[in-house]
Amino acid sequence: MIAQTNIVSNSSAFDLETPVLETKRLMMRPPHRADIEDLAIIGNDRQIAEMTSRMPHPYTQDDALAFIEGFENGQNEGCIYAITVTETGRLIGMGSVENRARFGGLEIGYWLGQAFWGKGYATEAASALVDLAFRVTETDVVLAACRTNNPASRKVLQKQGFEFLGLDEMDSRVAGRVPIERHSLEREIWLAKKAEESQRASQ
Repeated sequence: MIAQTNIVSNSSAFDLETPVLETKRLMMRPPHRADIEDLAIIGNDRQIAEMTSRMPHPYTQDDALAFIEGFENGQNEGCIYAITVTETGRLIGMGSVENRARFGGLEIGYWLGQAFWGKGYATEAASALVDLAFRVTETDVVLAACRTNNPASRKVLQKQGFEFLGLDEMDSRVAGRVPIERHSLEREIWLAKKAEESQRASQ
């Protein structure tokens, strides 16, 4: 479910305040300063940092504060999310939908603290991010990337209907220059998936 959204007519733009997203088990909302302590705890994990381009390790409360301040100052071109469990309000990770004009579309990203792996939360979060991108913009494609050694993230993308585009490289603050996979999801495939889900729900 998506709340508080504004329609964006330009497919290359993604200029809206981060809307609150709700899934079956998750509340995805803008991050705030009350998240700093928990963010530093779950983000202080080298395995997570190695899968991202921008996260340092160790990840301290100062790093969490810098991230929150960057969000507050509008340094990100898109929507940044604190992923929380609805029932408890606990912060379990972060997600985003950001402009990637040089790659030809919007890109989703997400990471979860290790204690929350293997519970289906990443799939819920990724689905909400994809839905947001297609529902509030006219983009024809949503992009995503994952490390080649991250089969769990690849599986999450495949569940959304993403297709493999090819191999590339990225600079990780922790792991250096690393190989990645690029994936894309076309609007037509997303619409077909939504229609199928709706049909199953009505049976």
